[in-house]
Amino acid sequence: MQDFDAALMKDMAKLKNANEADALLRDMKGGTPQESEVKNEYKALKEVEELRRMVEKQSFIVHALWILLQEKGATGEELDKALNEAVLLSKRTDYKQSTACPNCGKPLQSMENKPFTSKCYYCGVEQLNNPFKKYEGLDPYSKIYGDKNIEEPEPYISDDEADEKEFKEATDVISQSFEPYDVTKDLNFDDET
Repeated sequence: MQDFDAALMKDMAKLKNANEADALLRDMKGGTPQESEVKNEYKALKEVEELRRMVEKQSFIVHALWILLQEKGATGEELDKALNEAVLLSKRTDYKQSTACPNCGKPLQSMENKPFTSKCYYCGVEQLNNPFKKYEGLDPYSKIYGDKNIEEPEPYISDDEADEKEFKEATDVISQSFEPYDVTKDLNFDDET
């Protein structure tokens, strides 16, 4: 990417949309070959900023939902367990997802402009799809995910319990009496004559 004139970049930073960028570039005397690059750079920066705002809003919504769940009696341990199950289920490959129209049986097509919606182009039926329905009935702790064998995770324990368990194990190891290792027994020096 080429370096742009600092004054032009300051002007671009003050703009609110791509139409203003177009107007600024048209007003430039004589125009430059950088015009399309500046415009593309500006659009990319604005899109990143909009995505950042959307993610921030979603973060607040998730936090608010967690506060509501806590008010209804949910605990941190329950959230940790649910997060663990969600991660394990996201690795599953053995689920079956229905892609047939419930009306005519033809294949459904995903609609890009409507999230979680499929449409049958043969009979016109639109269907809202729960994105997590594919995991219903699957045990997140089963040992097989597709072709991969994994060990069942240990049950959840709090940080305090984990620290206490680690301290106890360390104390047990330290309290054992150790004999120094004698290499000559391994190498059988006494057997050779």
